[in-house]
Amino acid sequence: MDETVLKAGIVKSVDSKFSKPILEGPVEYYRLFFIKKGKIELVPKSQVQVEYVGIPRIIRERVVELHERVKKKLIALAGAGKPQEMVEIKGGCFRMGSENGKANEKPVHEVCVSSFKLDKYEVTQRKFQSVIGLNPSHFQGVELPVDSVSWMDANEYCQKSGKRLPTEAEWEYAARAGTTTEYYWGNNFDPKMGNLCDSTCELNVRLIEGSDNFKNTAPVGSFPPNPFGLYDMSGNVSEWVWDSYQEAYYIVSPKNDPKGFVPIQKNKTDGKPEEIFLAERSASRKIVKGGAWENDYLSGRSATRKVFYPGYRIEGVGFRCAADLQ
Repeated sequence: MDETVLKAGIVKSVDSKFSKPILEGPVEYYRLFFIKKGKIELVPKSQVQVEYVGIPRIIRERVVELHERVKKKLIALAGAGKPQEMVEIKGGCFRMGSENGKANEKPVHEVCVSSFKLDKYEVTQRKFQSVIGLNPSHFQGVELPVDSVSWMDANEYCQKSGKRLPTEAEWEYAARAGTTTEYYWGNNFDPKMGNLCDSTCELNVRLIEGSDNFKNTAPVGSFPPNPFGLYDMSGNVSEWVWDSYQEAYYIVSPKNDPKGFVPIQKNKTDGKPEEIFLAERSASRKIVKGGAWENDYLSGRSATRKVFYPGYRIEGVGFRCAADLQ
């Protein structure tokens, strides 16, 4: 260790009774760990010279900070790129939820959704930064999905892009893509089909039997699409949807185009993201669909749903946008 420690000033006695005591100023010490003694001691800086084997911590932190700033600058210089591709989803009915999952995925119930469009890929950092002007992502990269976004961030981006967040029913309908199995490819997880926590992941939920070759987030579109032509609907980042959460909603959900629980708002808002948050934070939690690189393989199922407060940010949550057919 090499932290600087200051000891308080020390009163130095003098020989003459006619002289005032001398107060020495604070002395700088190193806090050092001695291997042979097995303990930490304070040593005056004037008595020791520290030879750094590696890079001092404060220098490393500064380098990391500058590195992140450079990466964000490069993402900004890359621009928005091509317009976001959208897939037209033909409406239909399906069995929403799962009897094999968590309690909040039950009961399974029939839902019908109207035709709509959905982004082919998760929103990338280059696109988010070009619209919003900032990039909160923990893992920086032009074609990586934007992560660490709040529900308000996602909603604002979609609105400014002339779109909207998909409803939970739309998202799950699109993720299933006409299938009835736990994953859109079958009932057993395949690490080659989606980016979840596998043997390359450092978290304790990892599946050590397989590898998708990505430690954290992957560039969007790195895995095969589902039957509707949508990418990363099982893994990479979980995705915010429009709906607010209510425990009994699956029981009372309307069959046609459900839009989720509608919380009671005491104050009217003008639609700004921060005002929506202030109006709903005490009464509403938002739903997040799908699994992420940091989740176990069970989270990659089509019916998976998580519940977060709208202001919550985590490196495993992003989004994609939807739009009505013209």
